[in-house]
Amino acid sequence: MNVFTRTAGAAFMAAALLFAGCQQNTAPVAEEAPADHAQVIPTLQAITADWNKGDLDQFVTVYDSAATFMLPKGLVNVEEMKGYYKEAFTTDGTPTSTLSFDSLEMRPLGERHALVTGRYILTAQDSTQQSGRYSLVFVHAADGWKILHDHSN
Repeated sequence: MNVFTRTAGAAFMAAALLFAGCQQNTAPVAEEAPADHAQVIPTLQAITADWNKGDLDQFVTVYDSAATFMLPKGLVNVEEMKGYYKEAFTTDGTPTSTLSFDSLEMRPLGERHALVTGRYILTAQDSTQQSGRYSLVFVHAADGWKILHDHSN
């Protein structure tokens, strides 16, 4: 076999392997079932009740242990978020306002995740209100739906 034939054969083999490696997988990809709105939204109703009772310990149980919360200084963990809420929105452990949500929208992000957006409303005892928008990323964990990330402003 001459050098040209061996080189041409090797080049052909390399091109065939490269071509085979670049082929797209044509097998259908199974779609994940979307997150269930009826399971995610009650989680927000539960934490509203916890907040309004002044039970921040119970309030934070809806957050995943690896959850993050966005503050002006950047991302913080759940314990820092709890401290922030305690300082900013309670007096001697009693909430200075009641919490409610409206404009809730949920967008499934596959089977195990969901994006929930809406508006929170804090109503003080003198009926003045403070409100803002939020986005929450939920994850379906072994013990139910948990907040993985909270960005409220």
